[in-house]
Amino acid sequence: MNLYSNKPLQYFQKHQNHITCLICQHFCELKENELGKCANQKNINSELIGVTKDKPSAISIDYIENRPFLHFMPGSSVLCIGTVGCNMHCPSCQNHQISQHFSHVEPLALSPIEIVKLALEQNIKIISFGYNEPIIYYPYAKEIGLIARDKGIKCVMQTSGYMSEQIAYDMSSWLDAVHVDLKSYNASYYKNILGAELPAIKENLKILAHNSVWLELTTLVIDGINDSDEELEAMAYFIDEELGSHIPWHLSAFEPDNLMKNQPSTSTQSLLNAYEIAKKQGLYHVYFGNVPFLNETNCPSCNALLLQRRNEEIFENHIWEGSCPNCSRAIEGVWK
Repeated sequence: MNLYSNKPLQYFQKHQNHITCLICQHFCELKENELGKCANQKNINSELIGVTKDKPSAISIDYIENRPFLHFMPGSSVLCIGTVGCNMHCPSCQNHQISQHFSHVEPLALSPIEIVKLALEQNIKIISFGYNEPIIYYPYAKEIGLIARDKGIKCVMQTSGYMSEQIAYDMSSWLDAVHVDLKSYNASYYKNILGAELPAIKENLKILAHNSVWLELTTLVIDGINDSDEELEAMAYFIDEELGSHIPWHLSAFEPDNLMKNQPSTSTQSLLNAYEIAKKQGLYHVYFGNVPFLNETNCPSCNALLLQRRNEEIFENHIWEGSCPNCSRAIEGVWK
């Protein structure tokens, strides 16, 4: 049940000597001129101000498959934006230059209207929020998204899922799809290494899965960290039982980076083992990421080949009006 459906969205609460940020699960208590853990939200004159608003630090044109969505408008170009900062501190972060070590990053100057205008000029129908954690610049992203929706442009987001509950509910009011990185199923690892609480992320995933927003998941499989059968089985069970068998699960290969440069790359055997665990649990759509494997989408009912791709390149697409052409089963996703 959505406890926030009849309440206006509030990004902060005022107190006598500070304000509380309500955007993510850290609920930072900020005194005057204090900056939140995310390096995006600041107390200025007892108001929560996004200091990176209108200041994206990363912007590019990419394919939707690299965002990474495989059940959302295949083959589409997307305009991707990000700012700086994060509300977690993952040692494996491949975008650490803007999420963690960004003191020398020079941002651009682009208002929400200018972002949407850029997408229209390039005839792009999707705007993607990512690179760093988009939850921390949520007010800026939503402002862009509402303008984009009026212009017929869809919006998607790639996030670690550590938003406040009210934000999780609010996302379906303007976003078309959300991709969440479920990094582990070990609460201690989340808390002590990543700086987040796994139970909060699980609750947010359940909210997203049962609201009108398309959801996909990624797990970066790291040998010796989160690749045990026990952890993968628990994760697959949670996805299947609490979110839905139809939710695509991307099993992505780790490459040494940031604070984990001495950690070996994910072995092919680890990825294949994770895949077998996911399929044994009964998940319909399991994919590989960061490896040159072919990723096939098959019909869960008759197993007919529907989509075959490698990265953003689509070799075959047989989905017909959102359904399997062989048995007419509706295939979950957003296909146009």
